[in-house]
Amino acid sequence: MMLHYTKYFILLFFFASATGSFAQNMTINTGINTKNPSSRLTVNGSVAGDYKIINANAVLGFTDYYTAYNGSTDGTVHLPPAGSGSLKGRVYSIKNTSNYMLTVIAPAQETIYGTANMSSVTVPPGYYAKLVSRGTVTGSTWELLAIMDGKTESVTVKKALDYAYGMARESSNISAFTLSDSNPTLIPESQTMFTMPVASPVILNIAVGLAGDVLFPSYYKSPYFRCEIIIDGVATNFFQIVQQHYLQSSLQFKISGVFNLSAGPHGIWLNITRWNDLGYVYVPTFKVLSVVYDGVYLD
Repeated sequence: MMLHYTKYFILLFFFASATGSFAQNMTINTGINTKNPSSRLTVNGSVAGDYKIINANAVLGFTDYYTAYNGSTDGTVHLPPAGSGSLKGRVYSIKNTSNYMLTVIAPAQETIYGTANMSSVTVPPGYYAKLVSRGTVTGSTWELLAIMDGKTESVTVKKALDYAYGMARESSNISAFTLSDSNPTLIPESQTMFTMPVASPVILNIAVGLAGDVLFPSYYKSPYFRCEIIIDGVATNFFQIVQQHYLQSSLQFKISGVFNLSAGPHGIWLNITRWNDLGYVYVPTFKVLSVVYDGVYLD
C-alpha cells in the first residue's frame, strides 16, 4: 500500500513541476485573443489609444496618447516631467488642427532631442509631432520621432512632355548619323522643346532605338555606347551604357530620372558617345528607329 501511494506522489510531483514550468513559459509573453503569443505582447485584433481634442493650453497626462489642438489662438502643450524615469517608451502623438501655431514644451530642466537638444518644438497648422520618452530623468528626456505635414491634399498628374518620333514603315529615308570620334554626338530627331507652367520636379522616361548601319571587318568586337539626357544644354548625368553585341545590331536605351525644372520653356535632347571600342578604331554609323519622351509632374 505504501508503494502505491508513493507512485501517486511521484506522478503528482512531476505533473505539478511540468504545469509550473508550462505556466512560467506562458507568462513570458502576453496574448490578447490568441493562445500562442509570439511576442511580449501579441494582439490578435485592432488596437486603440486615447483620442482627445483640446481647445486651450494643456499638460499631457499619463493616460493621453493622441491629442489634437483645435484652438482659436496660438497654443502650448506641455510634456509631463520624467519623474523617476518610469515613462520610458511612452509615446505621444500631437496634431495641430487649428490655423494657429502650436508649441510642444519640455518640462523645466528637461529637453527634447531632435537634431540637437531643444526646450520646445513648434508644430505649424496641419502638422503633427510624435515624441517618445527616453527613460532618462535629466537633460534630454524626450526624443522627437517625427514632425510631418499631416494635411491631406488632392494632387493631379499633369503632362509636361509628350514627344515621339518613329521611322515610317518601309521607309528608305531614315535619319542617320556618324560618331567620328569619342566626343558626344547629338542623336537626330531627339531634340525638342517643352514648357513648364510652374516650377516643379518632373518625372521623365525616355526610350531610344538605333540601328547599326555599317558592316565592320571580321576583327570587330562588341563596343559600348553611352547615351545621356541633355536639358537646356546642360548634361544631366542621367545616362545608360549599352553594348552593341554583333555586326549591325541595334541599340536600345531606356533612361528615367526626376528633374527639378523652373517655370518656362526648356530644351531637351540626347547625346551619344562611343564609350569603349575595345582597342579597335572604326567609324560607327547608326539610323534612328524611334525616340520617345514622356514627362509628368504633380500639381
